[in-house]
Amino acid sequence: MFRNSRNWIDRTDMIREQGFLLTVESLDIKGQCELHFYGTGSRGPFKIIYNNHKPLFFINRDAAPLLSERVERKEVKLVDFHEMPVDALYFPSLDSFFNSRKMLKDQHIKLFESDVRAEDRFLMERHIKGSLEIEGEAENEGPLRVFRNPRIRPVDYRPRLTWLSFDIETGQDGTLYSVSFHLTGNDQDLRKVIMRGIDPGSSPLWMEYCPGEKELLERFVSLVREYDPDLLIGWHVIGFDLKFLNERALKLGVRLNLGRGFRELRLIEKRNGLFAADLEGRIVVDGPQTLRTAFYKFENFKLETVAQELIGRGKDITPEKDKVAEIERRFREDKEALGFYNLEDSVLVTEIFRETAIIDQLVTRSLITGLPVDKVHMSVAAFDYFMLPLIHRKGYVAPDTADMEPGAHAAGGHVFSSDAGLYPHVVVLDFKSLYPTIIRTFFIDPLSRLKNETDPCTTPVGISFSRTHHILPDFLTELMGRRAAAKKEGDQYLAQAVKILMNSFYGVMGTTGCRFYHADLPTAITGTGQWILKSCASRLREKGYQVIYGDTDSVFVCLKEEEYANPGAAGERLEKEVNNYFSKKLKEDFHIESRLEIEFEKHYTKFFLPPMRNSQEGARKRYSGLLDNGEMEFKGLETVRSDWTAMARDFQQELFSRFFHEKELKQWVRDYVQKLRDGEFDSKLIYKKRLSRQAGDYTKSRPPHVKAALLLDPEGTRKLREISYIITAEGPVPVEMYEGGADYSHYVEKQIKPIADAVLFAIGEDFDSLIEGRQLNLF
Repeated sequence: MFRNSRNWIDRTDMIREQGFLLTVESLDIKGQCELHFYGTGSRGPFKIIYNNHKPLFFINRDAAPLLSERVERKEVKLVDFHEMPVDALYFPSLDSFFNSRKMLKDQHIKLFESDVRAEDRFLMERHIKGSLEIEGEAENEGPLRVFRNPRIRPVDYRPRLTWLSFDIETGQDGTLYSVSFHLTGNDQDLRKVIMRGIDPGSSPLWMEYCPGEKELLERFVSLVREYDPDLLIGWHVIGFDLKFLNERALKLGVRLNLGRGFRELRLIEKRNGLFAADLEGRIVVDGPQTLRTAFYKFENFKLETVAQELIGRGKDITPEKDKVAEIERRFREDKEALGFYNLEDSVLVTEIFRETAIIDQLVTRSLITGLPVDKVHMSVAAFDYFMLPLIHRKGYVAPDTADMEPGAHAAGGHVFSSDAGLYPHVVVLDFKSLYPTIIRTFFIDPLSRLKNETDPCTTPVGISFSRTHHILPDFLTELMGRRAAAKKEGDQYLAQAVKILMNSFYGVMGTTGCRFYHADLPTAITGTGQWILKSCASRLREKGYQVIYGDTDSVFVCLKEEEYANPGAAGERLEKEVNNYFSKKLKEDFHIESRLEIEFEKHYTKFFLPPMRNSQEGARKRYSGLLDNGEMEFKGLETVRSDWTAMARDFQQELFSRFFHEKELKQWVRDYVQKLRDGEFDSKLIYKKRLSRQAGDYTKSRPPHVKAALLLDPEGTRKLREISYIITAEGPVPVEMYEGGADYSHYVEKQIKPIADAVLFAIGEDFDSLIEGRQLNLF
């Protein structure tokens, strides 16, 4: 036993335990590079330190660099993508690593993998993906157990994480009023509010008072460290809450030491205007950002909107009230009510996270990709993590990402359409995971491209890949097996995580932001995809079917009249026919086993293709259909556009319902327009649009939503995330300032007419002719 410099009692034990990594970093300590890994495991939070680590990158063996830094150069049995041998350069510190990297680039010496972070390389080369087993001696430092240079290995371990949802309330004077907490996980449920002010002596147990703003900030920090959560969660928690707290802490001289280490909070502003938070040993998860990257869609991402849709209740101060004024009133007159409002926001976020199981999804994606929970959406980084260690074992090093040069633009998915109109009994056949199965079938990946002269397999677009030297096809086979097993076992999170990862590979290999990019990779995949879709449609037409629409991986086929009575059986026969066709064709023409699999997906009793503008041909990526169960589906039409008005969506839904069920249309359209002009739909004329930047930053052009925002914010300096507005005779007006006078002609011409004309042509009518007889009576 001994006492360290932090005055904690340390006890050293040999420990073997399983854990899950939360944050990873490299840093220089006393002139040497150290790797610090924070995580949580079966015995609580831990920290792993590897000292005297030597970061590295590679250069060609024939390169003769001039270096002022201490460097160790070693020959390695690796070559670049041009088969030229390379050497590894090892550096004693990160400072030496970065200085040498700049020096060599200034000398125009080509570097390999100099943009791979030391901590990432350490883990990926050991195949550590999220979870690990640690074996070594542990020193207790407060709540942390610290391992120094332990043995680690990959293991299948799923953590039980604790979450701390928090939310702040601020005043119009730019000061902090209160902070609320909701701690959950591991059978905990703790609720608390800390409020600026004097305790009246009758406060509920969940409220605590701090006399000043500085004391409030200090208490916030102490409670986060006391609760010791793995995750901090909230709504716009990084770009608003933490940013505000950081600014106030700097002004008041408070250290925002919110992590499990001793470093203060670091906020990083990214290119898209969003923020990332860097804490030692904790991850900050922002609700809107996370739900968007998990492909959730809502009318907007306000907490009120999402909470109402997912859990059926919303905020304590309703949108109809003047939120700012009510917060000010409560702070002056009823702090307990303000505390309840503040706490309810934290609880709502917790319940949204529970309802969506978003943390389970993030953890699963971390275990699949190896990336930290807050970075699992970074598909290029995930591909690096998978591919780099495996391609090293094949004898290659990869270039720096910055050295990628664009090649020929790859074709997109094939889309075709027939004449616009209404079609009866249409079945949809969909290729399962088309691009991943193309990769598997034709052995497409970066290594097989390099080795394409060894037992080549030539794709339908003439690009060859090695049948025997490849990495990605086998990994996709493994992933598909895991997904099938996960679906069978009901593990929706694993199934979804695998699907997201598999579908990302094509996009990653097709971007110059990936170090493995080459134009042949995306060209071979999409070109083969086009060939497959065209071949599928051609085969079905040979069998006497009318194929009316196709898009990338799906074909829409009109059944024969004798098949109307049992469309399900007909769809299954077509599924079998197409799969047998490709199995035979690929074996005969390419001498390969087909991994393609088409499925009978659904049956429309009626299917409608609207016309393209000034054409009788059906539009691309726009259609509607009536399913067997009576539900309508829309693709690319206004009813699914988030920036369309509720009035237009209601009109389109009812219009198509009447059209599919052969109800009267002409008089109904006339009546709807009249009701619009009579003001019956005034509450549904609101446009909602996000602003990607401050309104004042729009200088070249100012679309309607920006003009509306500038009425609310004449200086154009406020960070409005979204604007709601109505078009009037004077132009767009924000809802907050609207006093009547909607421009009904705008809504008729810009919303009702294009929707109506898309359908009316099918019954030999057009909107202008239909309404013309009533126009004289409308003014």
